[in-house]
Amino acid sequence: MLRFVAQIIAVMVLIGLIFGACGPTAAPAPVTTPPEPKAPAAAGKAAWEVEWGQVLAAARKEGKVVLYTTRSGDTGRQLAEAFEKKFGIQLEFLVGRGEEITQRMLTERAAGLYLADVTISGTSSLLISMKPQGLIDKIEPLLLLPEVTDPQAWVTNGVPFADKDRTTIGIVASTNRYVARNTELTREGEVTSYKDVLDPRWKGKIASDDPTVTGTGNAFFTFLATQVWGLEQTKEFMRQFVKQEPALTRDKRLSAEWVARGKYALGVAPTHQTVIDFARAGAPIAWVKVSEGTKAATSGGALGIMAKRPHPNATRVFVNWVLGSEGHAVFVKAQGMPGARRDAPREGVSPEQFPDPGEKVYPETEDSILFGEEMMKVSREIFAPLMKQ
Repeated sequence: MLRFVAQIIAVMVLIGLIFGACGPTAAPAPVTTPPEPKAPAAAGKAAWEVEWGQVLAAARKEGKVVLYTTRSGDTGRQLAEAFEKKFGIQLEFLVGRGEEITQRMLTERAAGLYLADVTISGTSSLLISMKPQGLIDKIEPLLLLPEVTDPQAWVTNGVPFADKDRTTIGIVASTNRYVARNTELTREGEVTSYKDVLDPRWKGKIASDDPTVTGTGNAFFTFLATQVWGLEQTKEFMRQFVKQEPALTRDKRLSAEWVARGKYALGVAPTHQTVIDFARAGAPIAWVKVSEGTKAATSGGALGIMAKRPHPNATRVFVNWVLGSEGHAVFVKAQGMPGARRDAPREGVSPEQFPDPGEKVYPETEDSILFGEEMMKVSREIFAPLMKQ
């Protein structure tokens, strides 16, 4: 092509020299290189359909996608069965705590191994642990299907990215409440504010998740400091809370169980799903709705993709499937949690996980998540007297 263009230019220059002697020199017409012809789209197919077909064909050659997740093995199996049935691509999964998954990936990469493609974990695990280590990548470029990219498909009126860099997407939009009560030891309406747990009548009658480590206790006080009261007012609340002599535990199930069995009247920041499980089983435990409002959280249902993925096309297929209506329904049914899509099924999901009409709900933010580390330091200082007991 370049040689052909050069020949044209040479001929035009020669013509200009020939006619130059006969009169004024005219400016030569500009010479442009014609654009390369585009590959024709398949007849009757939109561009995204053509691209999706190409991605799917490449994904089937890769044969599998590998998921590291903090969700249960049962959830992993349900996703794997539905995904393979739909696309003929295997979904391998590994289950562990967020910090375990992060450490595993760091160890693998130190050995030059890149085994995982995608993760479904807690937002804090992704944004506090994985993202700063360079373990996850921007997920937005992988979104392709119109049912995924359509803003109206989501309850947030847009794809629910959890961070500014768009590395993390919330599959779940669960209403996180932070105070539970034993319905036989308390009356409805006795607690209508977070500050009501400071009433002297509850001294020695409160179980709480330990806020000095990652977990729901830390998330609760971080929520108060970043979205409700501010840091100084939250610190004062924490000092008064210590005087209530709460029983702290790091066991995810135990604080809810203590309230359900009547050992304690109130539970502060018990694990959300555990309270729901006990209530479904008929135990006398219920969530308290307070005037300050609550938070909409991913509750362990945050999606991210690994940097240097071994199966890039299969990863893209999985991401679009689990964010689309079909795969999303499989996930939220397995979890029993509210989905972030408008068409998410509600069967089997506790009404407590949806906000009441007019209830104040704060969206989970990257800034509030990242402040969790600072709040752990604050908690270790304020709760030190209890830790010595």
